[in-house]
Amino acid sequence: MRTICLILLTFAFGYGCSEGPAPNSSQTNSENANKPDGVTIKKRPNIVFIFSDDHSYEAVSAYGGRLKDVAPTPNLDRIANEGIRFDNCFVTNALCGPSRAVIQTGKHSHLNGFMENEHVFNGDQQTFPKLLQKGGYQTAVIGKWHLGSAPQGFDLWNVLPGQGTYYAPDFKTPKGLVPGTPGEYVTEAVVNKSIEWLKNGRDKEKPFMLMVQHKAPHRFWLPPVHLLEEYTSKNYPEPENLFDDYKGRGTPANTQDMTLRVTMDLALDNKMVPFRQDRMNEAQRKQWNKVYDGIRADVLNKRPQGDDLVRWKYQRYMADYLACIKSLDESVGTMLNYLDESGLADDTVVIYASDQGFFLGEHGWFDKRFMYEESLKTPMLVRWPGVTKAGTVNKQMVSNLDFAQTFLDLAGLDQPSDMQGKSLKPLFEGKQTDEWRDSIYYHYYCFPEYHAVRRHDGVRNSQYKLMHFYDLDEWELFDLEKDTKEMKSVHDDPKYADALKLMKGELAKLRKQYKVPPAPKLRKGETLFPPWPEFGTFDVGLGNEGWISLFDGKTLNGWNKPDNDSIKVVDEEIHLSPDPQVFYLHTREFTDFILELEAKMPKESFDSGVGFRCALPEGASLPQGFQSEISDIRSGGIFDIGVGWVNPHDEKDKIDAFVKRTGTFLQPEKWNQIRVICKGSHVKTWVNGQLTSDIKDDTHKSGAIGLQHNAKDGIYRFRNLRIREI
Repeated sequence: MRTICLILLTFAFGYGCSEGPAPNSSQTNSENANKPDGVTIKKRPNIVFIFSDDHSYEAVSAYGGRLKDVAPTPNLDRIANEGIRFDNCFVTNALCGPSRAVIQTGKHSHLNGFMENEHVFNGDQQTFPKLLQKGGYQTAVIGKWHLGSAPQGFDLWNVLPGQGTYYAPDFKTPKGLVPGTPGEYVTEAVVNKSIEWLKNGRDKEKPFMLMVQHKAPHRFWLPPVHLLEEYTSKNYPEPENLFDDYKGRGTPANTQDMTLRVTMDLALDNKMVPFRQDRMNEAQRKQWNKVYDGIRADVLNKRPQGDDLVRWKYQRYMADYLACIKSLDESVGTMLNYLDESGLADDTVVIYASDQGFFLGEHGWFDKRFMYEESLKTPMLVRWPGVTKAGTVNKQMVSNLDFAQTFLDLAGLDQPSDMQGKSLKPLFEGKQTDEWRDSIYYHYYCFPEYHAVRRHDGVRNSQYKLMHFYDLDEWELFDLEKDTKEMKSVHDDPKYADALKLMKGELAKLRKQYKVPPAPKLRKGETLFPPWPEFGTFDVGLGNEGWISLFDGKTLNGWNKPDNDSIKVVDEEIHLSPDPQVFYLHTREFTDFILELEAKMPKESFDSGVGFRCALPEGASLPQGFQSEISDIRSGGIFDIGVGWVNPHDEKDKIDAFVKRTGTFLQPEKWNQIRVICKGSHVKTWVNGQLTSDIKDDTHKSGAIGLQHNAKDGIYRFRNLRIREI
């Protein structure tokens, strides 16, 4: 008799309340050699749990959302079409680590002790994999763990350190760290390692529980290179409330730090700097740069501002995020195909979900944390051939709190009385459940913290949602039937007085039921900001109004004219030749300004620069002032003309660090945008929108702009020189 295989694919349910009755263990005796002769024992299902990270239900086409046509997920849809789509799957705490701890224990965050990502999970406590092991199951977890401690209760664990990386991911095992394989992509690595264990790593005489836990599509959404061109060429429908003004809600919605407008970083989130390419192989870097160099050049040319920049960020965000989802969907297809080919498919339950939902521009946001629907709700898809009815849609309120007891029930094991969820197995089987939960409880604990979401708890039923931001003593109440986008709280509306009383009573009931203690004391400090050095290092620049032209494209009017032909106008460009090797200065002086120009250099061995705050002493051929370097070594560095380097200092380790960070910014034989900003002693330089230098030096306070040729050969070309005084 074939072993029934239960595949629980990435899912982040919400939670539930009272436990279900423990199944009769005599009906599901474990497979062993000591069973009496002539007795037929029903074999228990294998379990494969595929779990993703930050997957919005809007990005599963089976849910029919706005992205279904532009970013279909056929393999996930296959699970839904052949099984059940759960439309109301919620989480207890929309954060990566806490969600995982809830699933391990079947208990809310305040009881399992893991309330924030920085906490360390106590693996010594009761967890469902330990109980499965005791009940005769083999257990394995492969992929993202993110609980700070080593996994317990698993016969095999092979997990990503921390968040893991998208390219060439390292893995941790009981034997130590296994370095990443060049060229490998994390989603493919996780599913391949999972299938390898199914093929060759398990005892095929025992039932098993396999957790296939993906990193994708967690921020920073680095897609596999084979999907870049396809997904960056699409146009993605915007959510209706992309430009939400938060007028209908209280302080938390108005003071968060998770908007596309302000928080989404052009350098990191939108990939406008060569971010984390050290994990890519040469072919991957080449393909990546081919795509993103074109995107960077386009945005620097178009210079979107205000709402147009928000729209541009949204399109970039969706392209990256949904390409990661496509890769994830492909990996689900890989797993499903293996089950078909291995003969396991007919006996397999497939369940897909995520650790929480995610904002895909709704309310103008990205990330999660809030109890609003996009964060609170997660996709959940289940297929169990011969048990689940194909094409079923389930509207019951289910939760990630239910997962542990579901796994135990599927295995025919008793459910501990201290677990707080409810087995979903009856729902898989299509049984009528008259005594199902009417509401779910939520609690988010992290403040001050990234994204500045205030601490809150709340309750949701089929019509209303009540949220309490207890540090502020602010409440929000939403009528989910009339206000599906949660745009206006009706907490203070007298017409909803009865609903408010009902929901406050329900909240008090659930707090008592789940043994919720008073919240921990609010910690001191300010909102944390990302520590990544690339953060804030790209800028599209200002719009085209308010500039002073330094070159009319036809003449050298305004420039000090030399007595030779080493500077000339050709095809609306300034061309510098190498003889003589000098600076050419503009006649007008500036103090505080933004300077922009475009420069095109030869293929190699070029040495040029843009002078600023320059003055030419009487009788001298070389000015005094600053220079923004344009060379094949330190482009964007700052040189004090005739004195020495200001940034980077002329020391090998500092030069090496500067070149490692900025060495790919300037592209020979292409037009490059150079920007210099001076305000008082603060000086910044940029190459192609990417910050190269950020210093304070008041040696030179005012002066002219200049162009330099300081090599033996080659023509240096400049155009579109303009300046804006500040």
